[in-house]
Amino acid sequence: MFSINVKSKEYKVKFGYGVLCETNLIDELSNGTKEEEFNKLISILPELLLAGLQKKHFDEFGYETASEKKVALRKVYDLLDDYEEESTEEDEKNGFILFEKLQKELMANGFLSGMTKKQEELAKQQDATIIPQDHKSAKQ
Repeated sequence: MFSINVKSKEYKVKFGYGVLCETNLIDELSNGTKEEEFNKLISILPELLLAGLQKKHFDEFGYETASEKKVALRKVYDLLDDYEEESTEEDEKNGFILFEKLQKELMANGFLSGMTKKQEELAKQQDATIIPQDHKSAKQ
């Protein structure tokens, strides 16, 4: 955060999750490189966190309609901003680390965990049954 002074009034400037998720500022600043990945991450993080909060914190973050979801997402944006503001050098609380934790939790639970394991098993079975044919000559 930084401040600017105009006509003896101080304005504090800080870019929060809400404005970054609800605008295309990052797209406008980038030339289509890794910033696109960052923009996708910054947009999916609040959605992912909101989904994860539904089970245990529905009373605060629950929603049933699109307008209620918009309100809940704004609460999550504020939660994420506060989360990162509490970060210290020893305790790195940032969106990237939180995203990794959320992703890991998502993949470790229930249906997705089962799907992932099944896909891994199928891939191993396919690898085991493929016999290389490159040792045969073309004349056979």
